[in-house]
Amino acid sequence: MAAALVRAAARELAWLPSLQCVRHGSKAVTRHKKAMHFERQKIMALTKYIPPKPSNESCFKPKPKREDAGKENLYERFLCNQLHAVLQDSKIFAVFQRNSIGAEDFLLFRHRLFKNGARIKIFPNQVVRKVLGQFQLQAMLPLFIGHTFLVVNPQPKVKEMLQAARTVPQIVLLGAYVENKLMSPQGMVNYSKLPTKETLHGQLVSTLATMPFQTSSLLTHHSSHLSSLLEQHSKEDVKTD
Repeated sequence: MAAALVRAAARELAWLPSLQCVRHGSKAVTRHKKAMHFERQKIMALTKYIPPKPSNESCFKPKPKREDAGKENLYERFLCNQLHAVLQDSKIFAVFQRNSIGAEDFLLFRHRLFKNGARIKIFPNQVVRKVLGQFQLQAMLPLFIGHTFLVVNPQPKVKEMLQAARTVPQIVLLGAYVENKLMSPQGMVNYSKLPTKETLHGQLVSTLATMPFQTSSLLTHHSSHLSSLLEQHSKEDVKTD
């Protein structure tokens, strides 16, 4: 009897529920940063950069201005003289803005202008502003901002210059000075449509040559007409007789 009670109590103690709640924790971190080797630590310490300390405090002091800071820049003076001579010898100089253009395209544009006697001149903007003030061309000063250059020509070949500029869309015409007149880009286009001086001279000469002939014909028209009428009248009188 006692043995049966012990077995029954053991069964009750050994009973487990059919469902159990098990909590799963995060995985243990197994990859830790490995410590640097002792030999490598010594090499890194020996090769560490140590900036040198200034030996003199004068390195931190601002440098004094040069005594010749107020003197005239000879190179700038040379460029001003060169630009002055170029403007005096040119009947046309146009201002172009240069955008992102390849060296090969710019060389082809220069070659097209060279065929018509035009030249490309590049000067610093401060030099151009100084020289244009001497020529009373202050109205063109706002054009010289950024990357600009000049196209000069001793002959006013506006049409040829515009044809060369149309082939390069990266170059923009800003304005020009043609035969003592300031012109906008649209004014340059209108000017290029005009006939040349040789054509106008030929038309003027032909007009002047026809005027004396017309004048003489007008003066002799009445007398010739009267003489023809009298001659016809005399012939009719002879026939009646």
